[in-house]
Amino acid sequence: MSKKLKIYCTLFVVVLVYLVVTSVIHFDSYGWGQGGHDKLEFVDEAPGFMTRDTLEGGAVRTINKPTVSYEVYVKPKDARNQRVLLSTAKSIKQSSAGEIQTYKVEMQKVKLETPTSETSFNFHVRFLAIASAIVIMIVTIWILCMVYKLIRSIRKGDIFVAQVSKYLETTGILLTALYLFQWFSYYVFTQYCINNIQLTDYYIVYKNECNSMYIITGLALMIVSQIILMGKDLKEEQELTI
Repeated sequence: MSKKLKIYCTLFVVVLVYLVVTSVIHFDSYGWGQGGHDKLEFVDEAPGFMTRDTLEGGAVRTINKPTVSYEVYVKPKDARNQRVLLSTAKSIKQSSAGEIQTYKVEMQKVKLETPTSETSFNFHVRFLAIASAIVIMIVTIWILCMVYKLIRSIRKGDIFVAQVSKYLETTGILLTALYLFQWFSYYVFTQYCINNIQLTDYYIVYKNECNSMYIITGLALMIVSQIILMGKDLKEEQELTI
């Protein structure tokens, strides 16, 4: 077994163990405080997000201001004293006397909106989003090029050759790098939100939303690339023997 193959197999096992453990065990360490003006409420009109003008004749014109939106995961700060949101409604049935159903609604992932007037925070968020999108687009195009070259080589009948192994290894490395980059960028974004956003009764948490198939497939392709190299060496030895 080659040195690269041993390394790739070890990484594959470590990643699988990590993904299984992190999907089962969750640990959140946090502290929180609440000021005198903190409140969470339903309002008819959000100040700073829209304006209403009364026109001639009594008509009311509503103007929505531009906003920036992003999604974060949240958890209640004090779960023991947290007020719950209950939904009580009549179930939809053919009979007129429907059954009353009650559900507790918990917020886990929320969409936050902020006016574009908050230039400092919004600039950093938009810069991170644009930079991430550019990097992901470049890596995706690179992967597609490698896949195209791989398919072209296989159609020619060239399988156990060094070039095919190189295409597979490069594709695997790119998929693994794509997963790691997405993980890192979302982690940085979440930490930035934690340090700059104060939510009433809730705190922001990090949750890995990256597609684990990227890194699993990437490492698997890297392993297959080394197996193809071994097959190539065996094929050459057989040809020399004959």
